[in-house]
Amino acid sequence: MESNKQLISQPVAESEQDNLVTGFFAIGMIINIALVVAYIIWAFRQWGKKNTSNK
Repeated sequence: MESNKQLISQPVAESEQDNLVTGFFAIGMIINIALVVAYIIWAFRQWGKKNTSNK
């Protein structure tokens, strides 16, 4: 029969926790930069279009 002991997670070491936080913010910055670049590309494409609704 399997043991019904509850698994208790061990605390994360401080240096490992710093790496996790740094990685989290690095991924967040990459996503933010990608979204800003995508917005700038979209804005320039919209700006370059001719306005066909006002003839």
